[in-house]
Amino acid sequence: MLFSRIKDRYHKATMFQIFTIPCTKFTILFVVILNLFFAHNVAATPADKLANKYEEIEDELLENNYDIPVYLESSDIENTMRGDVYGILYYPFKTVRHALTSLKNWCEIMPQHLNIKACTYQHRNKQCSLSFYSGRKFYQKADNVYRLNYNFKVSKPAPEYFRVSLQAKQGPVDTSDYNILVEATPLSDSSTFIHFSYEYKYGFWTSMGMSTYLATLGSDKVGFTIENTDENDKPVYIKGVRGIVERNAIRYYLAIQSYLDTQTLPAEKQFLKRISHWFDLTEQYHQQLYEMDKKDYIKYKKLERQDQLQLQKVISKSNNINSSEVNCN
Repeated sequence: MLFSRIKDRYHKATMFQIFTIPCTKFTILFVVILNLFFAHNVAATPADKLANKYEEIEDELLENNYDIPVYLESSDIENTMRGDVYGILYYPFKTVRHALTSLKNWCEIMPQHLNIKACTYQHRNKQCSLSFYSGRKFYQKADNVYRLNYNFKVSKPAPEYFRVSLQAKQGPVDTSDYNILVEATPLSDSSTFIHFSYEYKYGFWTSMGMSTYLATLGSDKVGFTIENTDENDKPVYIKGVRGIVERNAIRYYLAIQSYLDTQTLPAEKQFLKRISHWFDLTEQYHQQLYEMDKKDYIKYKKLERQDQLQLQKVISKSNNINSSEVNCN
């Protein structure tokens, strides 16, 4: 578990202190440097870095304005948008790992987002890939929206860590270098610490489009970071590009939560329960995430689901896909 691993690192990093060395300035300096070098190297694994992050943000995770154990970071630097969500999922590590390392499951998770119209998966020439069909918030046929193709990779198996990465070189208009990352490590027998991030680069035309949107339809939309308080001592939330980043990051994180909450239901009930549950989760943050009434959201998602099933049927038939045999390591 995470806490025992932290203890082990501390023990290893101080193990050199048991040796008896003549106490000179040189030997003291040597031992200090050696300890620092060893401590740095034992903390260099992705699992240990994630454990360190938990130690750093534990207080903010457990006491925040989200009412759930979540910590959010966002940035917009040199035309690169990035959002990071860290959170605690109250499910065993093995349950979370099984859910998120499955290629097929991502096509149950991602289309809960308003703008994802469909998702399909493929396994060809020992390569795994996902396609997200991205459009506007109302119903659009998958044939009429942009198809963003991601390479899908899962890290080598480890007892207390996994990492899933999705990468796409090109996106719509002048966007590029799309990266989605999910990594996790166990906190206890019944809880898991997870990190979700997404980022992409954008050029002049996308920047102009976002500026127009933020000056008109998106002028009142806010994110989650509190920048200040107003004269009534109410929070003033961040706006602009970082507001966009934060809203989408939380939507994707809640899609993972919703999938886990509904995966044990009978198969025929999962889809409707999942999209209904996702909408209810987003309504906890009505000021940030509301876009339409629930009945419209459900109606659009039902139509989009049929499009997705048809697309996947064609792909699976042409590629002879058996999802139970797919290995994306």
